[in-house]
Amino acid sequence: MPSIVSVLILEYVISMNKSKVGLVLSGGGAKGAYQVGVLKYMAETGMNVDAIAGASIGALNGAVIASASNLNEASDHLNQLWQTLANESPLKFNKLVVASYLGYLCIMGTSRLSPVLSIAKDFLIQKKIIDLGVLDNSPVKKLIDAYTSPEKLKKGLPLYVSIFESDDVAETVLSAAMGALGITDSRPSEFRHVQSFPDEKQRDVILASASLPMLFAPQEIDGKRYADGGIGGWQKSQGNTPITPLITTANCTHVIVTHLTDGSLWNRHDFPDTTILEVRPKKPITQESMLKDLLNFQADKINQWIEQGYEDASRCIGDVARVLKQQAESTGAIEKRNTVLQELDDDIFSLSSFK
Repeated sequence: MPSIVSVLILEYVISMNKSKVGLVLSGGGAKGAYQVGVLKYMAETGMNVDAIAGASIGALNGAVIASASNLNEASDHLNQLWQTLANESPLKFNKLVVASYLGYLCIMGTSRLSPVLSIAKDFLIQKKIIDLGVLDNSPVKKLIDAYTSPEKLKKGLPLYVSIFESDDVAETVLSAAMGALGITDSRPSEFRHVQSFPDEKQRDVILASASLPMLFAPQEIDGKRYADGGIGGWQKSQGNTPITPLITTANCTHVIVTHLTDGSLWNRHDFPDTTILEVRPKKPITQESMLKDLLNFQADKINQWIEQGYEDASRCIGDVARVLKQQAESTGAIEKRNTVLQELDDDIFSLSSFK
């Protein structure tokens, strides 16, 4: 007799085929390579999704997946992108901002400021030069443009990203720090449907979700400035694990959630009406430290994370994938049988002639 687990898996697969399946891609910087392995396993085993939600690096990965014509193509594109990142880091210093910082330090160290230096100092303070970001996001823009476009997104899967309103970078960083320390929670992130924006604004929304405060400049959307979507609702990973839009807007009844944080506080039981499968790292995904891994785009690290994502996907959703494959083969056999019977019935020497 089949085990209770097998029966439950079969029931899950049957219900999943009649429902909408969502994929959540959490944020975590360079650890986003882990999601390449997860998607590779899903593509190889014939799994599919109907909508995607991403935060931070998950928003960038999600844009690539949503722009592809199918999951196999998405897997190939995502792997190509991350191999590019492994050979050419996307982290490029914003020379204007760095020069401005140095200039500001020189100004602060000058005992007698000339009128010109005084004006420069006021400009730097008023314009909040820190808000511009130490890193230039042009390499990231280039990569997004290589694999996505408004035309591709329009034809692709619905994509939702989390963004965090950030009028003041220092306040945003402090809010995230207090949330991480458990002192007080950060404000919730907002969720936006990318394809609902005008073509020229879609890239800005995706970039906003991945704009780490101080490192990258906030993006302006609808007259407001937004930063990394993973900051919101820190204590329960509300923004960093953006399942909500898949349930409330995309009407997904089954969701696959990927985690890029060891011991994520996100809790599936907060969503009792949704069937959820989680891909959680079996071994620690943090290799050095949270900050170092966030920006560690070295080839060996990226390939280790890709392999780990594939292994964990096999462990966490492998049973479902195998049953899906068996069901597809069974459905194919039934369709083939029906086709043969129909051909016989249409033939002049049909089965009815032997009655």
